[in-house]
Amino acid sequence: MSVEENIGKAVKDFLAEAEEILDQLSLDLVALSDCADTGRFQPDLVNSVFRAAHSLKGLAGMFGFKEVSEVGHTLENLLDALRLGRVDLNSSVVNVLFEAVELLGVLVRHAGEDGALPDCSATIDRIEGCLKGGAATRGESPLARLNLPERVLSSMTEYEEHRLVENVKMGRQVYSIHVSLLLVSFDQDLLEITEQLKQLGEVVSTLPSASSNLEAGIDFEILFGTELDQAALAPLIDRENLSIVCLGGGEETAPAPRQRTESLPAAPPESTQEALSAKSMSRTVRVDIGKLDQLMNIVGELVLSHSMIAEVAAKMRRDGLMVPSHQLAKAAKGLEKKLTELQKGVMEIRMIPVGQLFDKMARIVRKISREQGKLVELKLLGADTELDKLIIEDIADPMMHIVRNSIDHGIETPERRLSLGKDEKGTITLSSFQKGNHVVIQVDDDGAGIDVARVKRKALDRGLISDPDSLSERDALELIFLPGFSTTEQVTDISGRGVGMDVVRTNIAALSGMIDLENRPGAGTRVIITLPITLAIIKALIITTAGRTYALPITSVLESIIVERREVRTIERKEVIDLRDATLPLLRLDDFFELDRSDRVPDSFYVVVVGVAEKRLGIVVDDLLGQQDIVIKSIGETFAGFRGISGAADLGDQRTILVLDVGGIIAEASRGGA
Repeated sequence: MSVEENIGKAVKDFLAEAEEILDQLSLDLVALSDCADTGRFQPDLVNSVFRAAHSLKGLAGMFGFKEVSEVGHTLENLLDALRLGRVDLNSSVVNVLFEAVELLGVLVRHAGEDGALPDCSATIDRIEGCLKGGAATRGESPLARLNLPERVLSSMTEYEEHRLVENVKMGRQVYSIHVSLLLVSFDQDLLEITEQLKQLGEVVSTLPSASSNLEAGIDFEILFGTELDQAALAPLIDRENLSIVCLGGGEETAPAPRQRTESLPAAPPESTQEALSAKSMSRTVRVDIGKLDQLMNIVGELVLSHSMIAEVAAKMRRDGLMVPSHQLAKAAKGLEKKLTELQKGVMEIRMIPVGQLFDKMARIVRKISREQGKLVELKLLGADTELDKLIIEDIADPMMHIVRNSIDHGIETPERRLSLGKDEKGTITLSSFQKGNHVVIQVDDDGAGIDVARVKRKALDRGLISDPDSLSERDALELIFLPGFSTTEQVTDISGRGVGMDVVRTNIAALSGMIDLENRPGAGTRVIITLPITLAIIKALIITTAGRTYALPITSVLESIIVERREVRTIERKEVIDLRDATLPLLRLDDFFELDRSDRVPDSFYVVVVGVAEKRLGIVVDDLLGQQDIVIKSIGETFAGFRGISGAADLGDQRTILVLDVGGIIAEASRGGA
């Protein structure tokens, strides 16, 4: 491997690791922001942020990214001062922390690239300003009344001593908990006790102490702060060989004696077997998406090979070569089985929980709501729903814009909400669930909703409509997706620049998805995004119309029927048929693509009923050629503007055909664009 390749691999390794750290930092900072709002200090949370900043600084230093390391080092100093109580946790400090993390994100994205990096001096100055500001004047240490032994005080770190002082200042009762544990299982047992105590208060310090039986056991002294009195605490942590002493006064809770029949058990208890194993606790492996794409391309070529074998077998059968064709068909069947297994395995690797996307929105909500002077709570539902990694990456920016719009246009100011009888804090809910072969993502807010009358007035002013009264609410909401359409009078950094929901719809359509709006005037708005689970390898229905062959993703096909011409009727200049007590709109594919027909439209024809989300459409075609696995390939930027086309695919007979974008076709048909 060349030097350049080694450097490139190092940069990729750094970016993968740094991205995970920054994502966790952003999540923890959102929680820390809530702590600043409520006035509650969570030491474990501050320590988590501190460790993440420390890890990022060390990682950047190891790979030689000086700017990232410098900002990370300064941020680490502020977090260290915060955890030691030298700086108070308030909204100003939290804002500086968010600014620093955003700067680190920009620096990481530019890592290894040529060109000027953003100026870091202003952010570093603000961090150092927080350090100089310090915390409120501290009074005399209240530890004297606890009567702690000198050996305990001298063993405590500066951070532990600070947390002990804070527990006393908060009026908590401080206990010394002494516990004796077996050597063979002390690590697991101590972890269980510590986790149990954390649910009841704060574990300030854990110190080993001399045991009465050095060969078989080890003792620990735990300093613990809680609001519970001793009578309430003792039953909650009732264990053998555990005693509780209330520091500064109180009675000792005596331990129950533990019977030890031998100095060491013959084998560790069943519950501790795993703790003694050298195996990793996690079986998660970070995989470069480029490698998965390479694997998927190989699978795609195998799918094509299988199609060619099956085509040859069918041709031999038609020519009467039964014995060889039978063997070939059997080989094709075996290949298909293995291909299915390989395809399923690769697809499972590509699938990640939507929660990873939702987590990124938490920082956006916090940042924009603060800038707008609004109080917003974010709720997440269905975060474990899985979606293709590449689809999640491509939907991230549209999701960010939708969330921004919900805060900027939807959620009212606290004063306005209170005057309307609402809670002063608005709510944005991100939810997702699987629906057939699609995943639905919803963004709900409880704000003002969309002012449809205002949308109509804006459209009238721009000459988009001539008669607002004849426009339904559904059609009015569709105007929001027109290029450059905005009802915002004032241009801000958040929205109102004329580039918005049209771009969002275009990006979602490029993923063969759909976006829809539900409006609740005065009560909020719901944005519904419907996406295919994957776009890698799909099963498609091969159809023909006007001499052209197309592929329809089978995930969107509900059924296919034969319709007589006399069954078709017209409503508002659109062809429809009655299908099981429902009216189904029709779209003639040759008219949609403006294809010339040399033959007459037959008296009976095929209709493929397709659907995305709740929308249904009947596509009129000439013939159905069967189903086939296809690999969708990009058709490039030159053809990106073609409506109703999502890509291209190769067939087993070595023809290349276009793949239809069902979501885009339904959207065009519903707008009257067909």
